[in-house]
Amino acid sequence: MNFYVYKYATSMSASYALVNNIIEGKEGAVDKYLQFLAVGGSDYPVEVLKKAGVDMNSSEPVDSILKYFGELVDEMEKLLEKK
Repeated sequence: MNFYVYKYATSMSASYALVNNIIEGKEGAVDKYLQFLAVGGSDYPVEVLKKAGVDMNSSEPVDSILKYFGELVDEMEKLLEKK
């Protein structure tokens, strides 16, 4: 049960990074994602993600999704100001 919420935060960060790699057209991103899905639980999650192009040992995935969340909050505030 310890760190239960932490699991959601890290999985959202990793997922956001995987999606952005594909959207940005990074070379091999789709293939790496499909390989990520195929390996299942054959290795530690942090190692599987690293092979897919997401380094969860760095702060980049978390920093990236926090920036995106901030942009969404700013957009919401602008929309609420118009009402």
